Amino acid sequence: MLDEYGDQQISKLLGLDRQQDFVDAEPESPDLLLKIGMHPQQNTAINLDALTRLAETSPWRGRANRLTDDNFYKWPVINEVSQACYKPPTTTNDQTGTDSFPAMPQCDPHILANDIVRQRRSAQSFDANAPGLSLPLFERILHSILPRPGILPWDCLPWYPRIHIILFIHRVTGLEPGLYALPRSEQGEKLLRRQINHGFSWIQSVNLGTGLPLYLLQEANVGNLARMLACHQPIASDSAFSLAMLAEFDEPLKIAPWQYRHLFWEAGLIGQILYLEAEVAGIRGTGIGCFFDDALHELLGLESSCFQDLYHFTIGTPKTDKRIQNEPPYAHIM
Repeated sequence: MLDEYGDQQISKLLGLDRQQDFVDAEPESPDLLLKIGMHPQQNTAINLDALTRLAETSPWRGRANRLTDDNFYKWPVINEVSQACYKPPTTTNDQTGTDSFPAMPQCDPHILANDIVRQRRSAQSFDANAPGLSLPLFERILHSILPRPGILPWDCLPWYPRIHIILFIHRVTGLEPGLYALPRSEQGEKLLRRQINHGFSWIQSVNLGTGLPLYLLQEANVGNLARMLACHQPIASDSAFSLAMLAEFDEPLKIAPWQYRHLFWEAGLIGQILYLEAEVAGIRGTGIGCFFDDALHELLGLESSCFQDLYHFTIGTPKTDKRIQNEPPYAHIM
């Protein structure tokens, strides 16, 4: 992640500053530059000025088109947030954490990343009567979202982890159903313990053999609760488990308003890893975009904006819709 570049620089590189091309269309905002290449130690510098000059002197073709002609819904707050999060050029500030987590459990070496990426889908519904998820598969899924410095894909985020996981476990073999916490840093665990309900038990799960920092907060049947928090969607309760991504909120925003975007990038990266790891486990996941953040804050006893609920996810055994025909990914070009 080339985090030192500002929005204006990226806009010039992508042609997003060409206002004449967006006269009849929604404006587009730049986000970030990612360099994809060899091992970080073999990286060469990017000459963004040269690339920008090339973009400015090259012919541009086409115009931006509207996403839809339906103007029924107006969301001015989106543009307000985008403007408030405008990022200037900055110096590189490597804040990557050095917490030591146990080695991640290995998966079947015959599983190919190429196949997993191509078959990745979002589940539309889950089988609430399916057998519980095995403990080893569950452990690997959670291990995959713990940041390990220098390990893909966490080496692309140049800041200390700020997203922590609250889990609603329904059907995992060897674990009692209930509300759990998975802090993703030692600093985050201390902050969670100070900020959330002091009546929670914080019992580290003893059935796990890999040193996973998973804590039981409260043993209970949390299916109805998970469904309610996810706008009453059954996907949050019919799965093996669902989760909420709780972001350290106040501290990053004290640094700069544009760090608000960093929190969503980190949450999004966690979500994409969960999608792929669910496929590796032979099950399926789906992101949950509709949820009641204030209700989750109340459940956890959060009384300030130290933490903010940003994104939800759920993983389980998907139901197969037999009305839909399935073909291999990219079958039309194979």
